[in-house]
Amino acid sequence: MNVLIIEPSKTYSLLLEELLRGYSVTPLLVSTTQDALIELKNDTFDFICIAMQLNNMTGLELSTKIKSDDNNKNPLTVILSSETDKDKFKVIQKDEANYICQKMDIDSLKSLFSSLTQNEIIKCERSGHVLYVEDHLSVANMTMEILKQMGLLVSHYIDADTALTAFETTDFDLVLLDIILPGSKDGIEVIKAIRARVDEKSLIPILALSGKLNATQRIDTLKKGANDFITKPVIQAELAARVNNLVLTHHLYLQVKQQQHALEQVAMTDHLTGLYNRHFLMPFVEKALTVAKRQNHNVSLIMIDLDNFKPINDRLGHKTGDEVLIAVADILQASTRVEDIAVRLGGDEFLMILPYCNLIQAKEKAEKVRKKIEQINIKDALVSASFGVSSSQDNCFEFNELFVSADKTVYLAKKFGRNRVED
Repeated sequence: MNVLIIEPSKTYSLLLEELLRGYSVTPLLVSTTQDALIELKNDTFDFICIAMQLNNMTGLELSTKIKSDDNNKNPLTVILSSETDKDKFKVIQKDEANYICQKMDIDSLKSLFSSLTQNEIIKCERSGHVLYVEDHLSVANMTMEILKQMGLLVSHYIDADTALTAFETTDFDLVLLDIILPGSKDGIEVIKAIRARVDEKSLIPILALSGKLNATQRIDTLKKGANDFITKPVIQAELAARVNNLVLTHHLYLQVKQQQHALEQVAMTDHLTGLYNRHFLMPFVEKALTVAKRQNHNVSLIMIDLDNFKPINDRLGHKTGDEVLIAVADILQASTRVEDIAVRLGGDEFLMILPYCNLIQAKEKAEKVRKKIEQINIKDALVSASFGVSSSQDNCFEFNELFVSADKTVYLAKKFGRNRVED
């Protein structure tokens, strides 16, 4: 909000500045009519405080001049007078000024400044959903109006238990809560419950409110996990600014997480086929074998090596070779369950990891995949693959042993004529 103060007295100007700072407004101070007109030429203002007595005209005359100039977009003007006779104020017309106040009536000035600044709500830079916990309905209604003006969706609850139930089932971007709440749980308990979670929801920003806590208690609230704290009664502009900062920070965090996930996917996947690569293989298979050993179930491996792939590249070109690799990868991907993965080891070699799958089931899976691969029709390429299958059902839970076993059986499949499955 842009505010201009035109006041010859430096002391009184600083007093007005201090009052406005209480409403999160930093005004521009000038002392003469000439300086005021220069600033008005260079900028627009939402409201202007004008001393009645100026160097070369009255405050009313300057106010009339300002309001009659279309370039000034008709700002609200407040005349500050030393006159104590309030009846004299009534003769002021709206085209002269919007308000007139006695300079020494500080309470009236505060009330007026509060009224003039209350609609200056910062629009939130991101859309978001706020979980708001407040048992005083009059306070809650005022705060919700501010949040809605910011463009935020608000879910309001009056106690900790219903708020935590809602938190469990709904995604929020901010928790705004009073520390003093009715019932067996207060705001501190809500904060502790959220921070004790082991999922992403534990990181949601929390803005605490209270008018009854001392400095030590406020610090303790921050130590318990609140990101920020506002003392009641809240200054609307301050609340809006703090909410905006926390929601924006949360969205930026989520954005970074998404980017990090995307980078991890790039690092763990083969750029040509989209299958996982060796970087993803080892952590996955080690975990799968550990779980299989603990739960006493099987994990099977299917190794796939394309037959005569080099002649395809040499005769039809690498572009066709890439198309063949992509087609094979699509078949493998379509043949996996949720718990399975397909990996491109490199070149024309692939691997499937099948948890909860014994040797017979793995051989059946391999045979189905083999038949689909030999049906690939890309130009004149004759596509087939040799398959080697191994399983942990013989109480072997070491990946290297299973991998070597599958590799040996691929060699047997090649030796016995290619385009076949061996175990």
